[in-house]
Amino acid sequence: MSEVHLLGGEMLAWSDLDGAHGPGPVRGPGLAALLSVASGRTLVVGPHDPHLLDALPLADLTVLVRGLPDAEALAVRYADRPGVRVCCGGPENLAGTPPYDTVVALDGLDRLDSVEGTQLSWGEAFDLLVSVLRPGGRLLLGAENPLGLHRLLTSQPSSVDSDWAALGEYDDTRPAGPARLRARLTAAGLRIGGAWAAFPSPLAPAALVGTELLADPDLTGFLQAVLGDGTRGPAPDGEGPVPAVPAAPLLADPARLAGSAVRNGIAVELAPAWVLLGERLPNPLTRADPHAAAARPVEADQTGAAPPAALLVQHGRLREVRQASVGGWRFTDGAAVPSGRTVEDLVVAATLRRDLPAVRALLAAWQSGAEAGVPADAVVVTPAGTWHGLTEATEPMLALRRLASRLIDAGLADLWPAGELAAMLTTMAGRKPGASAEHVAGAGAGGWRELLMDRDRLARELAEARALQGWYERTLTERDDELKRLRRIVSLLHGTPTARAGRLLLAGARTARRTARSAVRRLRSTN
Repeated sequence: MSEVHLLGGEMLAWSDLDGAHGPGPVRGPGLAALLSVASGRTLVVGPHDPHLLDALPLADLTVLVRGLPDAEALAVRYADRPGVRVCCGGPENLAGTPPYDTVVALDGLDRLDSVEGTQLSWGEAFDLLVSVLRPGGRLLLGAENPLGLHRLLTSQPSSVDSDWAALGEYDDTRPAGPARLRARLTAAGLRIGGAWAAFPSPLAPAALVGTELLADPDLTGFLQAVLGDGTRGPAPDGEGPVPAVPAAPLLADPARLAGSAVRNGIAVELAPAWVLLGERLPNPLTRADPHAAAARPVEADQTGAAPPAALLVQHGRLREVRQASVGGWRFTDGAAVPSGRTVEDLVVAATLRRDLPAVRALLAAWQSGAEAGVPADAVVVTPAGTWHGLTEATEPMLALRRLASRLIDAGLADLWPAGELAAMLTTMAGRKPGASAEHVAGAGAGGWRELLMDRDRLARELAEARALQGWYERTLTERDDELKRLRRIVSLLHGTPTARAGRLLLAGARTARRTARSAVRRLRSTN
């Protein structure tokens, strides 16, 4: 095992990497791809997954953790790599060290302090990291949003051991919101080279979307599809699935709320976390005009490529989005990022307008094309009328069932006639409804809000069924009473002298008729 450098203030029996005292380290293939901007002498502070460290240049890498077990585990992992230096202790012991070309703190600044050292505020820890960054060096900083979707969608989270000194939003030195965070970096002499919103989790983001991309109004459908995809596949490195949503019970469907945030232009403000890339300006230029210098973008890294506009993990595959030289946005494979709205958005809008022909035309065009098995919330219809599926296709009946479930979750069930909505959508789409439309599983409720809406809908349908049952019972009771009354009348009339005389008369007539028939038969036989 290589040597662990003890800086002072190390915690002898503490680990942030094993997840026993908190949520574990920051991780994910998207963050690993973002680390391509690092170069030169690099410092990593805070709990980072070892797979993230593997993505960094190892010629001169220093890793600082506060727990001795974590430091020893990293020292064993990089024992055969002389360019890696593992340090253990508090961040205040970095003061006076030679400056670094790149400083990485993707986990933020809340889990840097040691109980054996000085308790630093957010501002003090930030100033410390900037002080060890050389002029022209880069800082890659993560910051959790205390009012992000991951907090709004869960109940009050329970405290964990690593929260012993976390002030969170009550820290006066912590910038509130993305605009103030950018201003804080600019005031510290850093030029902003990139800003990304992390979804759906600060620790394991499956989508890192640049703020310029989020601000493009033509990409509403694309952003809704990529941010609302709550089902993530396994990570490309084979280390298991990337958590997409918090483990705590959800209060609402995260996909629906993320889509609403995109639709209303506040996705950046409600992002669970932000990742910023800044370059420290040379001191003379900083003193002259820091704001003018900060307005210039950071140049491309040593590989010659600018930071990506978005990093998306979709079904185990990492995709990058970059700004095209001729305008617009493109994936790295050359495909253009589609503009327009999703099929689900268009269907919901037509439903709210009570435009049944438009709904039927949309469903028929969707189910008759190549994207029939792609969920409606992942199919973008461009202004030119082309259709783009942004996820893998499944059974078409499953996609229809999912659309029906999402329409119900959106509170639109009252706009449709009573009955099986999935079967109705199947018929309108031009398909034959059958057992698959009735029994294939659709999208389940995403949270407590959807469960409550389902409960209210089922309670309303149950009340209507009970009212109908009561009407049937009253009708049957009334008819039964009327039948009994008529039977009593018949019984009374049956016992009167007139009725008896009538029965005798009828009996005589029947006897006479039988006698006449016998006589006729005898006469015929005689002849």
